[in-house]
Amino acid sequence: MCVPIAMYLFWRKTGKGFLAFLAGLALMTVLYVLAGLTLGSIPVNSSYAQTTEGIEIFVTDNGVHTDLVLPVKTDIIDWQDRLYVQDFAGADSSFTHVGFGWGDRQFYMETPEWKDLTLTTAITSLFWPTRTAMHVEYIAKPLRQNKYQQPVLITQAQYQALVQYILESFQQQLNGEFLLIEGGGYHDRDNFYEAHGKFHLFKTCNSWVNGGLKAMGHRAALWAPFSFVVMRQVRE
Repeated sequence: MCVPIAMYLFWRKTGKGFLAFLAGLALMTVLYVLAGLTLGSIPVNSSYAQTTEGIEIFVTDNGVHTDLVLPVKTDIIDWQDRLYVQDFAGADSSFTHVGFGWGDRQFYMETPEWKDLTLTTAITSLFWPTRTAMHVEYIAKPLRQNKYQQPVLITQAQYQALVQYILESFQQQLNGEFLLIEGGGYHDRDNFYEAHGKFHLFKTCNSWVNGGLKAMGHRAALWAPFSFVVMRQVRE
């Protein structure tokens, strides 16, 4: 068989395989989105009614990723006792709030902006269970409500449950200290810490925030892979 014909047959065969792969990937993506939309529209704790007084927290959204923002100090916990301000060069004891996010360790630390995303990082975080990190940021003053920042008023009992959920997400040393990842922050007001759990398609940064809402009995989605699903339940 001549070389041109052999090459043609080879590329026809491999091309069909590649097209089949792309078709399978497209189908999986469609099914994933449909599942997220469907299960995201099913609420848990649907009878939840927000208290009229209590502790104000925020759920924030950057369009892709959601975070929980809590006051630094309440009667239940002073986060400065666990998240040492001296580890945050740009923060001090006057800062009023602290933000928490959970997610893929490599993606978090190597992708401060979407332009920094690499194909390897994207594929790894999507298709393999990966190590995780807690992202913590000190915030200088209280947030204001807008479409990206939604306040939620909760009772002390609910706040205690949420605090416990967050604490259990951190890996801790025998003395209870969190495991700081040195030199991992985006700027001088944030840091990364080692976290429990694996990140994968069915347990994402947004499902972690949604899990926090569930843990304190707040209205939440049955499953929330997307940020807008979390925010929709919070605003209901």
